[in-house]
Amino acid sequence: MDWARALRLHQWVKNSLIFVPAVLGGASHSPSAWIHGLLGFFGLGLVASATYVINDLCDLADDRAHWAKRHRPFASGRIPIAAGVAVSGVGLVLGLGLAWMAQGLAALGVVGAYLGLTLSYSLAMKRTPILDVAILATLFTLRLALGVVCAQVVWSAWLLVFSMFLFSSLSFAKRLTEILRLKAQGGDRLPGRGYEAADAPFVQAMGVSLSAAAVLVMVMYLIEEAFGTGLYRTPQLLWTLPLLLALWLGRIWLLCGRGVLDDDPVIFALRDRASLALGGLVALSVLAAALL
Repeated sequence: MDWARALRLHQWVKNSLIFVPAVLGGASHSPSAWIHGLLGFFGLGLVASATYVINDLCDLADDRAHWAKRHRPFASGRIPIAAGVAVSGVGLVLGLGLAWMAQGLAALGVVGAYLGLTLSYSLAMKRTPILDVAILATLFTLRLALGVVCAQVVWSAWLLVFSMFLFSSLSFAKRLTEILRLKAQGGDRLPGRGYEAADAPFVQAMGVSLSAAAVLVMVMYLIEEAFGTGLYRTPQLLWTLPLLLALWLGRIWLLCGRGVLDDDPVIFALRDRASLALGGLVALSVLAAALL
């Protein structure tokens, strides 16, 4: 259990974004796209887990001062530091090898960019307000980029911009949750981060604004790309997607403002019945648009 927590295996669900370009790009019928996507999925998962370990080892002092992170396996001392160093090294080698198998230099380049950006974030950039959020959003977007490479579909600028706005908003929600809990405990500054308790209104404003921008970009994506692909028999049914997205983001920010959101909005959504129901409606809408 400690190793599962240290490697953040539950975070691998985020790598499901790798398969989105294959579905949206019309390659969902291709076995090759799914095989290469699976190789990319596991390759990126291993690299991401290795970087989580590296991040925890770099953050030992700050984690031990954090209200929740002090219980992490390395911060609490339940897993030796030497074991973490060894496992992270093996994970990086295996992960990069699978990326190479997925789609050669192209996939290896995307995973390598993910690795470099993650290490930069862990070692320094996470302490710079706003930039840290941009990097987190970029890491999510790189998952989509890897999916494009693995499935060999056409790049969609609208999809990548949508990803940046959406995950920037969710990253700000994560930071606001941490800030509100900091304020509740009487603290002034987040350990290991560049945010202060007084930053809460700014962080909330940025996050809500970016969520509105994400909905707008989704509308533009539907108009400029989705409706013209020929993949959907009744593309008009896709108009439900911006509404469902707006409802979900509204719920995220409502709960965030109340201080009851989990530290990670994505993981929270996987446990939240309302979020799962909205996700189910999204899937039904896409299937209906494709089949009816």
